[in-house]
Formats: sequence, C-alpha cells, structure tokens
Amino acid sequence: MDLVGGYLLIILVLFSANLALLYGNLKLNHSRIAILSLGYAVISFVLINISQFLNFNILEFLGYVFFILALIIFLCMFYYEKFNNLKTAIYSLSAIFFISMVLFSSQTSLLLFDTVVYSLLAFIVLFFVYQLSKLLIHAKRQYPVIIGEFMCLFSILVFIFALTFNSTMNLDYTMFKSFLILTPLYQLIYVIIGIVVVMVIGVFLNESKGGNS
Repeated sequence: MDLVGGYLLIILVLFSANLALLYGNLKLNHSRIAILSLGYAVISFVLINISQFLNFNILEFLGYVFFILALIIFLCMFYYEKFNNLKTAIYSLSAIFFISMVLFSSQTSLLLFDTVVYSLLAFIVLFFVYQLSKLLIHAKRQYPVIIGEFMCLFSILVFIFALTFNSTMNLDYTMFKSFLILTPLYQLIYVIIGIVVVMVIGVFLNESKGGNS
C-alpha cells in the first residue's frame, strides 16, 4: 500500500462511519441500509478504479486538500446542528466523500484486490456502524449532539493530516522495518481503531448504567 492509499483508506472508513451515523436518524430497515451500503461500495469501487487513470498532478497539494476537507466537514457539522437539516448534511457529506475518492485515488497505484477491499470496507463500515447507532438512543446526550461531536473529531483529525502530510510524505521509510509496522500511518490507524473501540465501550457502559434514565 502506498502512502496516499493509506490516507485514502482512513478517509473512506471515517466518511462511511459519519454517513452511517447520519443515516441513523432515518430509522432504515435492514434491507434498505444493506442496499444503501452496497450502493456506496459499488460507487467507491468504480471511482477508485477510474480515478487512477486520471492525470491529476496534485500530490504536493494534498496538504491543502486535507485542510479544505477539514473545513467543509466542520461546516457540515455546524450546519446540521444549527438548522437540523439532515438531508443537506447527508447530500453534502456524500458529495465530499466521492470527490475525495477521486482526488486521492488519482494519486495512488492500488491493485484491483486493494480496490475490492476498500469497497468492502465501505460496505461493512456503513452497515455495521448504522447498526451500532441504534445503541446511541440510550446515551445521555441527544443523538444529533453525538453525531456533531463525532464529525468535529473527524474534522480535527483531517486538519492534523493537513498539518503533517508533507512531513509524513518526506520521511525516509527505509528506516522502518516492515515486520514491526512502525510507520506513522499505521500508528495513526491503530489510534483510530482505539478511538472507535473506546466509543463503543462507552456506549455499552452508558447503557448498562441506565442510559437516559
């Protein structure tokens, strides 16, 4: 996996999780959310594969792209919480998601197997995070507030990417031994997984203590 491919993976997972939480407001049944998740997976697969044939020479500007993404995600979160306009938030975040797929995929050289894995992840994250969102009705805070906090964390993380991208890209990766998996990107993935695990545990603990009661 190349460096930009790793960032693409993180962006895909986090966007999918945010969209799943937003769709949690709609109370969709299993078949509808499965079809919706499959749609996102198929579109992601097509965009990633097509975008690799585009000749966008923007690698040195991806730090700025991250900054713009962070700003737009934050504005989407603010608009959603301020005006409670769910459809606009979903459409906006979906559009940014697919545009991000095109921009980052155009800078990668992923194999067909990689693109299949990425698409499957989009499906799995959307479907299962949506199922987990049903637990959030037991949380003490209102559901829109929880979504807003998650989106805010997402925007902060992308902002960190903006500040560190050039430094990470210019690292000498021959210093790292592959079997130890010590690259900053992998460490970042571990941090994200840890945050998600802590959030899920927190929801379960809150539920066991009586939730809103």
